[in-house]
Amino acid sequence: MAEQIESIRPRADSTRERILDAAEQLFAHNAYEGTTLREIATLVGIREPSLYAHFANKEAIYDGVIDRALIPFSDALLDWSMPKITLQTLFDMPARLLALHARHPYCAQILHREFTSQPHRISLKVLQWQQQFVEQSQRFMASLPETDSDSVHKTRVVANMMTCTNVILGIFSTRGMQQRLLGDEFDEATMMEEHLRLANKIFRSLVL
Repeated sequence: MAEQIESIRPRADSTRERILDAAEQLFAHNAYEGTTLREIATLVGIREPSLYAHFANKEAIYDGVIDRALIPFSDALLDWSMPKITLQTLFDMPARLLALHARHPYCAQILHREFTSQPHRISLKVLQWQQQFVEQSQRFMASLPETDSDSVHKTRVVANMMTCTNVILGIFSTRGMQQRLLGDEFDEATMMEEHLRLANKIFRSLVL
């Protein structure tokens, strides 16, 4: 059975945020090409022309969804690049990444689709963000204790990033399959604990 689209109820948040909430769901379910401005407006509960008071077009809405999803990760990378970083800080990364994605799980599905797209179909906005993350991560890895900065090649950085990213994003983009496989036994909190346990093992193997 297809996953249901949740209604976007009016709340204290701005109309712009409600538009992003609705678009986030629709892009996750139907992809960018399969989502229309009319559908976004209907889910928000406004008329389609009202969207243009906040966004120029569908691409601008998509860019807004991507920015909102990735800015917290950029901020986190800046924190992790601080000179006084500890090994425990590194080991806390999976939990922090899971918490960030849990706030906007639909974004994880959108990003996972981008990561599995053909090169020419990848959103320029997503690519620009990832290039920034690669540069920050390369500097970060080179600054770790007992790390030979000359050995931190871009290929290694990208491979490590893709491994971690696929693990984290896959947790959210495969929720439907997890629920179908476990049926009545599915418990989100228990499942997240198990995912975190596995993510920690994978991440530690990359760091040590």
